[in-house]
Amino acid sequence: MVFSSRDGLLEFMGKLPWGGAVLIEPRDCPFILEKSSLNVILSEDGFTKTFFAANIVDYVLGEGTIVYVDLDTIFTAFLNTMIHDSENLDNLLIFQPDEQTVEKTMAQVCSLSSPYLRFIVLDSMTTLYHLFDGKAPSDVNRKVSIYLSLLQSMSKRFDIPVLVTSMMRARKMGQTGPRPWLTSPTGGRALLRAKIVLKLSKTSSHINIDAIKHNETFIGKTFKLPLRVEWSTH
Repeated sequence: MVFSSRDGLLEFMGKLPWGGAVLIEPRDCPFILEKSSLNVILSEDGFTKTFFAANIVDYVLGEGTIVYVDLDTIFTAFLNTMIHDSENLDNLLIFQPDEQTVEKTMAQVCSLSSPYLRFIVLDSMTTLYHLFDGKAPSDVNRKVSIYLSLLQSMSKRFDIPVLVTSMMRARKMGQTGPRPWLTSPTGGRALLRAKIVLKLSKTSSHINIDAIKHNETFIGKTFKLPLRVEWSTH
């Protein structure tokens, strides 16, 4: 099903019962996010979160500038097979910082000011923490919290969605018990400021998108995005 607007999607989801699922198309993905807000997607594998983000990038490219901080470089690696035919690739700004440049890059991104800015992606929090490896945890948490706060302010100032991805990681809680491993996203408390939290999981034919934190119309319902590549050429 293809929705013509976010309002159309909201109306449809409002009629869907708790636990219901709706099949969406790639162009519907931007309608799941919230403008003027920090949006977080949680995923257990790199392909799933990149596939979802790339669908949004593809359809927002025609509207203006997109800033993509590709920390784990997966998006860039798949770029040629994802949106290489788009006529608006000049609107896509990709940053790939390393350990030496990550702080400078984040400062640059968080200070951008352009009336043409339409979408910002920070991909991923997991790699961001890795790039700060060796620094005191308290300093890292403070830096990440500042970055997210600044990105949240940018989303409100420009009335755009900011998307932050985070990988789900398992850590051992003890040697015994029925659930000795706990799965949690990288970023922890820093992600609590997000207005939207989506959890992605992959099946053989679809990506399931579950609303963990969202508009009450979406909570308890699942979006099913087909796993096929039909990148547009607008």
